[in-house]
Amino acid sequence: MAFKNLAIILLVTMATYLYFKYGHEAPDQLVQNFHITSDKNGHNLEFDFESPVRYLGHYPENQSDILQIKLRAIGFNDFTENLSLVDRFIPSSEVKNKLLEEVRYEGDVPGGPFIVVRFTKPMQFSIGESNGLKNLIVSYK
Repeated sequence: MAFKNLAIILLVTMATYLYFKYGHEAPDQLVQNFHITSDKNGHNLEFDFESPVRYLGHYPENQSDILQIKLRAIGFNDFTENLSLVDRFIPSSEVKNKLLEEVRYEGDVPGGPFIVVRFTKPMQFSIGESNGLKNLIVSYK
């Protein structure tokens, strides 16, 4: 009897949590925001996501003019859009000053989703996650 009551309480608690966490209208795209910052070590591309994201890896390892970052969205939604994050979030003049040609989210490609960064010349870069799987930072110089 006590086990049954505990199971019911646990089920109601989980259902309430899931409702408030995921019960609202599902977001239509994965990338919520994208911006560029600079510091003494170079520039940073900062991605904010609507849903938790697992960073799976990137190619090439640490230097190139093209960087491909493989992601996996953790959630119930299918983020299969393809869009230019530069066109959506950043004025083109700011992008050119930061040595970028294009930054794209590619959700509807084989093996994806990916974030693809095209630099104007080969760059050294590193990737980091932050803020509970909802942010990704690409640092480059």
